[in-house]
Amino acid sequence: MSEEVVSLLQKMIRINTVSPPGNEKDLAVFLEAYLKEKGLKPCVQSVEDNRANLICEIGSGDETLLVLNGHLDVVPAQGEWKFDPFAGNSDGTYVYGRGAADMKGGLAALTCAFLSVIPYADKLKGKLRLVFVADEETSNHGSLYYLAHDKKRYSKNYAVIAEPTELRVCKGHLGAERYWISFKGSGAHSSKPENGCNAIYLASKMINALEQYHIELRKRSSSYGSPSCAVTRIEGGEKDNTVPSSCKLFIDRRTVPGETKKDIDNEIDIIIKNVFGKEKDRVEVSSFFDFSAGRIGEDNPLIVTACEIAKRRRGEEFGKPIIFGAGCEQAIFTNGGFDTIVWGPGSLSQAHVPNERIPIEEVTEAKKLYEELIFKMLR
Repeated sequence: MSEEVVSLLQKMIRINTVSPPGNEKDLAVFLEAYLKEKGLKPCVQSVEDNRANLICEIGSGDETLLVLNGHLDVVPAQGEWKFDPFAGNSDGTYVYGRGAADMKGGLAALTCAFLSVIPYADKLKGKLRLVFVADEETSNHGSLYYLAHDKKRYSKNYAVIAEPTELRVCKGHLGAERYWISFKGSGAHSSKPENGCNAIYLASKMINALEQYHIELRKRSSSYGSPSCAVTRIEGGEKDNTVPSSCKLFIDRRTVPGETKKDIDNEIDIIIKNVFGKEKDRVEVSSFFDFSAGRIGEDNPLIVTACEIAKRRRGEEFGKPIIFGAGCEQAIFTNGGFDTIVWGPGSLSQAHVPNERIPIEEVTEAKKLYEELIFKMLR
């Protein structure tokens, strides 16, 4: 089965699902055929255009539903690569290619764990369901579509998201609030800048304040880590000899569980009032993206069981849940009624970078970890 996991991963990498545009339906259809060959009845759930989710279920009863989740899409293969990012090459230690770690390695492990349970399906106390979704890397349409169209819940509802965590069990993930902050100055000839109001200078004051804001955020500690703030884009100016009348900044404010959008809105508003005082009307804030942080209680049966399995198989440290250092769809599934953990092969440091790779040992081990979790939760 370990060879099957690697082979399946390589085949999935060779199907280009870069988002945008996604084209996840191509991979969903491939997996549909693959699962049908095993005697299963998968479903390709169309989301939009050539974007689709893949769903497959085994088991019976209404006691427990365990969802094995991951995303089919990958980010663009930008930067300088030493090899074809969609060849799915392997040197016997790693599998290479876009999506190897984020997160087709996790998909392959989940799929093969799912298949290994087939002989025991009639003995499961509940349902085991693969839910592989489109559009996680951009707008989360796949997960939102799935949850909107499948609202039946069981006595117990659990989900495992196989994002790259190096096989550490994660109890939560960071959220993100992103904003455009626009500054309204007044133009003038650049030979007489005092006759205008330089919007870039206004923006620079805000940048300095946001840098200090980030330093203060890092002092806020919790069991989920610390929040952060970064200015990631700046646009401004009209002409090389004109005092700019407009400028705007894009900020990425990462949140920890417990913080709300309202909290962040208020903090940004206070900074603007403190920096600009009576000139605060020159500043306008527009929310661009709202993505809540996720979490699960450490006494939840799913995370307790996963940590016990990880500790026994991987060592003491693996029994301690950690925070996933990026965003993912845990919060979406939690809001949809599922107690959810993040747990998968591969390193987050390999996500979204050139020459992405994943250790074969982690992919094959992930399959075994998932198998044990399935039997613990459903038997």
